[in-house]
Amino acid sequence: MAQIIFHDSLLSSAAWRVRAALQFNGIAHQVRMHNIMGHGHRTPAYMGLNPQGTVPVLEVDGLVIPQSLAIIEYLEETLPEQRLLPTDPAARARVRILSHIIAMETHAVTNRDVASDASSGGDMTDWMQRYIARGFDAFEGHLDHPETGTFCHGDTLTMADCCLIPQARNAEKTGVDLGRWPQIAAIYARALEHPAFAETHPDRLAGVADKKG
Repeated sequence: MAQIIFHDSLLSSAAWRVRAALQFNGIAHQVRMHNIMGHGHRTPAYMGLNPQGTVPVLEVDGLVIPQSLAIIEYLEETLPEQRLLPTDPAARARVRILSHIIAMETHAVTNRDVASDASSGGDMTDWMQRYIARGFDAFEGHLDHPETGTFCHGDTLTMADCCLIPQARNAEKTGVDLGRWPQIAAIYARALEHPAFAETHPDRLAGVADKKG
């Protein structure tokens, strides 16, 4: 059996994508939890592991994989119990489109480092709200599709949901009203009841850590 080590952070929405995928697939793994605020985790050892200095990172028997979507697709191709990507090529393309709208075009410009730089270290709220809204406008448009079901694609979770749900939580924390996008809001509410997200929600895990501490 593969030895899997997951480098996680409760402050990272990208890490939550992978945390949900691991939970969804029931993949046993060890966790290395990092506090990424202030970049204190960027020790020489960690930078040697991932020169980008970001989380998440997955180690599988010595193989090191950073980047959340690369991790999810690796798990899909090597250790799937339940599928987060459809087998049909057109359906897979749709799930990837939705995933990329969040991971590559919304989260990428609204993460704290970028927003802080764009706001010259001042109030980041306007920047984050503006670009979250742009991404969600596009995402909601793509949900107007016959393959949208209980979740982003059909009635089971996919990689698109793994991307959307953490970003929707970020939006709420930034003061964005999800009611502007009714399909996103409905999927978000349903997904939070699913064990893949309920069991891996940062608030829940922080509460567990507080009780242990």
